[in-house]
Amino acid sequence: MYTIFGSSRKGNSEWLGEQALKGIPHVAVDLANVSIQPIEDRRHHGGFLPIGDDYRRIVEEMLEHDDILFITPIYWYSMSTKMKLFIDRFSESLRDEELEFKRRMAGKRFHLIAVGGDNPRVKGQALVTQFEHIASFLGATLETAILAEGNAPGEVEHDQEAIAAIEAFREKMSGARV
Repeated sequence: MYTIFGSSRKGNSEWLGEQALKGIPHVAVDLANVSIQPIEDRRHHGGFLPIGDDYRRIVEEMLEHDDILFITPIYWYSMSTKMKLFIDRFSESLRDEELEFKRRMAGKRFHLIAVGGDNPRVKGQALVTQFEHIASFLGATLETAILAEGNAPGEVEHDQEAIAAIEAFREKMSGARV
């Protein structure tokens, strides 16, 4: 499983993600510790230019896995800026013939863990829908979506519904390969 942590700090989403990954073989990247630059959309103006950040290395690693776990705090009813920057760069990958991005993403299984305040199980549904559309466009599927409650540091640890969902996820994924 390839895991992408999308927060700018160690908080509730990281804690819950780490709980989900206990005992599961995985490779992880923390977007807070790498450089992902914004995309300059040049699809209709000569194509994308090389950016020289960590994106290509990360996407190549990601493509080697069948299961991809996205972990993000919910910021303003969507994914974090770091996660959005990463996913925006998929546009560049789609046009990279050498990468064969869309073909290689087809059939992958996406999993989402998102933590936020302000009734995330209801208001986070837009984020789930967004990941469903991203997966569908790429020929992948969103297999898991866990939305958890946690605003102040440590609050998610008291979300028993989320903890139960994480335990079920670990059980389901216990046979996953790295």
